[in-house]
Amino acid sequence: MDRRGDYKVGRTVIADRRVDQGATSENLSSTKQISRHDFKWLRFTATSTQDVILPDAQTLPNGWEIIIDVPSASGASISVKTHGTTPASLKSVDAGKAYRFTCVDNGTEAGEWYINFLQEAELMPTERFVETFNSDTDWTASNGYYSIKVTEGAHGMGNQPKAGVRQISGTDYIEVSPDRTKIEPNGDITIRVPDDPDLRFAGQMVIL
Repeated sequence: MDRRGDYKVGRTVIADRRVDQGATSENLSSTKQISRHDFKWLRFTATSTQDVILPDAQTLPNGWEIIIDVPSASGASISVKTHGTTPASLKSVDAGKAYRFTCVDNGTEAGEWYINFLQEAELMPTERFVETFNSDTDWTASNGYYSIKVTEGAHGMGNQPKAGVRQISGTDYIEVSPDRTKIEPNGDITIRVPDDPDLRFAGQMVIL
């Protein structure tokens, strides 16, 4: 029996077999506004980056979720944004990836969203931030040392990050230890080397 409308159950739905939820594919050439009643799995392709706007969270029940999938064949990423006069970016979904967006607070139009990357944990690369620097102007001189600082606002790895330092050698990177690596309570990271002799080097910080 088909029902041509909504159906509300006051408690748990128990299905002896299964409850199917739909999926659809669309090639985007402009901004896409998602509605509360869209399919649960939305697959988007595009030739240039397009915005996808989530529904007004105030129209959703907490726990409402939708999956945004961008297949490898897509020529560009999809930028998922909150609802509002000036939509705020939540996540850029690159080609070959899919994310589940779950509304966990519907108190405002934009709402609060929990975002899950849909891939087996053992196949996921560790999230990281890489700061590349040269052997000259990227270093700051002070009190007998040269230093480079990367703020938590830049690396985004929280207030307990782990940093590895590498020196570039041709096309390779060699792991090195600076004179000191300092991690501040707010997550800012500073490395330093002596200025006499001048031990500056070109390389990168890899922050996890």
